[in-house]
Amino acid sequence: MNKKLFLIITFFSLLTLSAVSWLAYEAFTLDARLLQLDKDAQQKRLVELSLPRIQTEIKRLLEQERNKLGYAPPIGQLAYAPPTADMPDYVRGYFLLTPAGLQVPEGQEELLAEIEGNPAIIDTIRRKAFNPAAPVYDPSQPTHRTIDPRTQLPVFGVYEAENQDFSQPLEMKGEPGPFFSWYYMDDMVYMRSIRTTHGSAAEGILLDAGKLAERLTPFIEPALKGATISLCRKKEPANLFPLPMVLRPGADVEVPDTAARREAMRGTLASATLVTVLAIGILFGLLFFYGRMERRRSDFVSAVTHELRTPLTSFSLMTEMLKNKLVPAEKLEEYHETLHQESQRLSHLVENVLAFARLTRGKQRGRADKAPCPELIDRALRKVEQRLKEAGFKVQVKHDKRAELLTLHTDIISLEQIFTNLADNAIKYAATAEHPTISISTMRGHDTLSIRFADNGPGIPPKLQRGIFRPFSRSARDVEGRKPGVGLGLALSRDVARSIGGNLALEKSSDKGTVFTLTLPLN
Repeated sequence: MNKKLFLIITFFSLLTLSAVSWLAYEAFTLDARLLQLDKDAQQKRLVELSLPRIQTEIKRLLEQERNKLGYAPPIGQLAYAPPTADMPDYVRGYFLLTPAGLQVPEGQEELLAEIEGNPAIIDTIRRKAFNPAAPVYDPSQPTHRTIDPRTQLPVFGVYEAENQDFSQPLEMKGEPGPFFSWYYMDDMVYMRSIRTTHGSAAEGILLDAGKLAERLTPFIEPALKGATISLCRKKEPANLFPLPMVLRPGADVEVPDTAARREAMRGTLASATLVTVLAIGILFGLLFFYGRMERRRSDFVSAVTHELRTPLTSFSLMTEMLKNKLVPAEKLEEYHETLHQESQRLSHLVENVLAFARLTRGKQRGRADKAPCPELIDRALRKVEQRLKEAGFKVQVKHDKRAELLTLHTDIISLEQIFTNLADNAIKYAATAEHPTISISTMRGHDTLSIRFADNGPGIPPKLQRGIFRPFSRSARDVEGRKPGVGLGLALSRDVARSIGGNLALEKSSDKGTVFTLTLPLN
């Protein structure tokens, strides 16, 4: 095989195989990907169903606590004491931070100490009281500062008061700002800013995020298995307003129509598998048959070259001897006969090759001779009988009495070619018999005429019988024994028989001889 062509075929074969494998992979993973899309869609739907209920509950709980803050003493009194008897578990405490200091309800002294001891919490409350948009205080980032737009001075860790005389009454200036929330570490603050005569004050609630999440969990859609509510992670957007909390769906979501969808996908996957296997099988089948055809072509070229070289060598040698008058007079007839036989052999070889090429291109026989059955067959056998007798064969021809009145429509040249190829095979293999004989007989069927061509040679070995009609098929004994031929005669004969509407088959073969049957249509 041409090396460049082989590389091209290999490349495209690998490319096709890769494409088919990728398609197979896509088909087999399609179910998992569709299931994941269904789960994502189901998660989104269940989250959208859960959020309104959770936020309604958040609104109710926060409004309840805001109302409690409304019961606190007016700003400026020394005690800040909203009722704490019915304080829920998700509320850690209430606070009021003024320029004068931090106040908490009675009984929450531990909360007071905890807030004052945590600079990140108390300083963030101070800065957000002055500016709600101020960032959460981070001790590791000294650049986190809020600038007072009036004085252009930073407000960081030090509360800037408008009136340093705290003995003066503390009065509100305008309405309190809206409530907003923020968190630091695990502490969540829900507060509002209040402008006073001494500066910005902050009033709010310190919430327990874990306890609040437990209170909200029952409002999650039950089908959203494994869902959790917690504080937002860094740069994670919140979806439970106005708190910095997020509802996260669990890893597994129940999709109602999973079984039905998988059932529907089963046929698609089976088809994809079948197509993949067929594509791979066809690909390797084509490569296999291409390789066989290449080997046959190589064998054919080698055989034809050999078959042409032998007679051409004889021609060259004999004609040179005749030209130089080196042949005795008594040998001239023998030389002429040899040259004639070699030319006939070459003519037969060329005719077989050309006929096979015509049939391969789909060109059918167009000639149809018409004559009584025995007459037409005898005409086709005339040259063949002569050739067989010259080779030492005894030829016996027997016609079916029922076929004598039949008129046969067929191509006599095609019959001659078939009989000639069968005779060549007999001469090649059966001439070594003790009394070589060829028996040709006709038998009429319902709408066919069968012609049996039998010899008494050694027969065809069983392991070779299946391949005798393959083009360029030659047995090892032919090659080793230097038998003439290119392995085309029987293949061509069967194709010629089919081109005129008939068929050629091996009827039987044993050590007592071989029988071929040619079937021709009568209509």
